Amino acid sequence: MDEILINQLAVSCIIGVHDWERRSAQQLLISITLSTSVQSAAATDSLENTVDYVAACELVQQIACDGRFRLIETLAETLAQALLALNHVDSVGVEVLKPGAIRNARSVGVRIHRSDAPAAAN
Repeated sequence: MDEILINQLAVSCIIGVHDWERRSAQQLLISITLSTSVQSAAATDSLENTVDYVAACELVQQIACDGRFRLIETLAETLAQALLALNHVDSVGVEVLKPGAIRNARSVGVRIHRSDAPAAAN
């Protein structure tokens, strides 16, 4: 499986559990990995045969800005489910980093992986 990578897309949004966090927008850095096959797109040189990463970025921006989430975990899950609905996406990885959330740490974050395939029974 091939991957389309979008690294550290800067998004400004309201997020956090504390009242002071919800008074103004904070910057998040969102990275996504979209698993797909790029063979057909490479052979045809056609956007119709691959994931439109501009549309994916616009979707991420819209969800983050409109959502007013409390937890970055909830944002990551919401993004993963929306990105899985895009054409040609078989699975997705989403990383959400919140710079400056903890003193002496560059950022805190969460990274998840989701696919549209049913989970295997344990």
